Amino acid sequence: MGSGAQEALGRLNADYEAVCGATPHKFFCPILQRDEDVELCKAHIINEAFPGSDRTWTIQRADVDSWFGAMFEADFVKLKHKDNLKALDVLADRELTRELRPKIMLDGQEVDHYTPKGRVPTEFSPVLIEQESEQIELVFKLPPETLLGAEDKEWDIRFEEDLRLAALVSLLKAAHLTFFHLVGYRYALSAGGRFMGRDVLGKFFDQLAGQSKAEILREARTHFGEFQNLVRPVLSSTTGLEGTITDGLFYLCMSSDGPWAKAVMVRTGEHMHTVLVPIFDQAEPAARFFRFLDQSSGRLEVRLARFSGEKWEVSPTALQFEWPEANFDL
Repeated sequence: MGSGAQEALGRLNADYEAVCGATPHKFFCPILQRDEDVELCKAHIINEAFPGSDRTWTIQRADVDSWFGAMFEADFVKLKHKDNLKALDVLADRELTRELRPKIMLDGQEVDHYTPKGRVPTEFSPVLIEQESEQIELVFKLPPETLLGAEDKEWDIRFEEDLRLAALVSLLKAAHLTFFHLVGYRYALSAGGRFMGRDVLGKFFDQLAGQSKAEILREARTHFGEFQNLVRPVLSSTTGLEGTITDGLFYLCMSSDGPWAKAVMVRTGEHMHTVLVPIFDQAEPAARFFRFLDQSSGRLEVRLARFSGEKWEVSPTALQFEWPEANFDL
């Protein structure tokens, strides 16, 4: 790590000592909730692959950061292409083709294809695909007579992938590290911080690190499916909010017994997401949070807030948020 990272590590270690009265051995991980002699790194809180994303970073264990990056965030960042690409953009770009794996469909059946680099076998069919003023040459692995007989059939070009699980895990991690960056160990060592770090993220890493990605994704559907109600996309513009890691603003979810969750705003390029992080300071708000995990939708009473120094600044104005129903099942 460079000098900037060493300075950041020093500040975090001093904060840990101030909060719990003990000197850390190297670094107390806010995800695994333990201090071990392992390699550390500068970890971007929002994946830097998102264009225009906040570049704020914090200190993390390199093994944890790279594992979540490879298993989940590498897929999640494909969201940056949503609504920005045309079919030919993908087919004409080797890197995008590798990343998005476009499919050419004929009457609902996939047609194997490739970009020609030499002589085309006589049993295959070269074609020129045009879209507006663009065109690209491909070879379909179809006999020419089959292709000629398919002119009036339905053709479609698709590049689609289910990113819901990758988004859920990546956004839970981003929200947790957002509050770790803003508040430090007062958050990470709180009951809510331990829940998000250890119970939601850390235990899964401990149990699955070293397994194949296929096995990890199978287990992730069960483990993280329990927490899918904590994350929703922001469907309409929220005026003036840039993302909690950028402007420090979030919403407190309120009940008659006090706040029970923080609604963290996570911006990934052009998209905004809301992630609920629990507040376990009292029994009833904690119970309210766990009841919420089982809800499919509902209305939330919230107040805009900002963490400033030693306290929260909370707006006196209450707002009503509609928490949309999840239209999927992991």
